[in-house]
Amino acid sequence: MDLRHIRSFIAVYEEGSINRAATRLNCAQPSLSLQLRNLEESLSVQLFTRHARGAKPTRAGQHFYNHCISILGEVENAEQRMRDWASEIAGALTIGLIPTVTKSVLPQVLPNYTETLPNVDIRIVEAFSGTLTDWVISGELDMAIITEPPSQEGLILRALSSEPLVLVSKTKSECSNKLNPVHLPNLDPIKLVIPSPQHSLRGLIERHIRVGDIKVDRLLEMDGLFGVLEFVQNSDWSTILPVSTVIDDISSHKYSVNPIIKPKMIIEYYLIHQTQRPLNRASRELADNLTEALKKSAKNWEQLQK
Repeated sequence: MDLRHIRSFIAVYEEGSINRAATRLNCAQPSLSLQLRNLEESLSVQLFTRHARGAKPTRAGQHFYNHCISILGEVENAEQRMRDWASEIAGALTIGLIPTVTKSVLPQVLPNYTETLPNVDIRIVEAFSGTLTDWVISGELDMAIITEPPSQEGLILRALSSEPLVLVSKTKSECSNKLNPVHLPNLDPIKLVIPSPQHSLRGLIERHIRVGDIKVDRLLEMDGLFGVLEFVQNSDWSTILPVSTVIDDISSHKYSVNPIIKPKMIIEYYLIHQTQRPLNRASRELADNLTEALKKSAKNWEQLQK
């Protein structure tokens, strides 16, 4: 028994006539009659009683019809699901993100992405730019968003967005958090929390320390974005971060956030993936959503300073 037999049986059952069923199925009446006989023989049961006015189902035929409707319905549902799958964005996606992106724009993008694309199986890994680049090269990640362009061959590099760095410190009072711009060379030496050398931001900060743009009283090395922010909030230490990391916290006065006027410190975001592994639709959709969120964050920062 195959689906052709089932469809033929259903047509005869519902039409009540082999002739009408043959017309419905666009096949010859003798061929349809032969199919029914073969089906009855294979099941060892009579499904219809034939008479001049057509074909009447037996009790066995009535029972069999219910099974056939269920079977054919499941088959058609499966076929439709596969057609839907082919037309929708689907598949598996493994993406690497730096901590700044994970904290700032990922929570804005991910809920809607997972809701509108239920057929995408997504895995998100957080690490620093150098580590993420290595994982893209090894094939462990489909793509990654980093802050420093890699020099390795075999990678596609796409600039996404840029934003300024800001000085983040403890809020002494609600009045102190007024987004007052600062000239770092004019400040007294500060206690500064910096990331480990694996973080691309570390090299940028150290260059400005060496040339005297940032005068430092003490340095403390700490990784873990949330840990750094908690430490700064409860101490007299400061840190330098991309503005998107803290822009949502400005209104709550959790930190004092100061735009850095001098030296001008900008961080750029890049999307990387292997040249030989083009991004699928799921990857492109998520990358576009994250890019738009990063650009929106930069615009919001500009408006806050007006």
